[in-house]
Amino acid sequence: MELKDNVFYTPTEFAELRGCNVDTARIIFNIADFPSEDYGKEKVALGSAIREWYSQKRKKGE
Repeated sequence: MELKDNVFYTPTEFAELRGCNVDTARIIFNIADFPSEDYGKEKVALGSAIREWYSQKRKKGE
């Protein structure tokens, strides 16, 4: 699976992309600066926003 810029991803799809479990993906989606948004009862994130978020350096705990 490849990250596409104009597609919204759920935590389940993100987990498959990243190779982590769904619980870890949900934790990432709930990080304050992660670009997710509520869509109905689930969170989603746009592929291009995910790519941009990963392009920025962060220190653990920030």
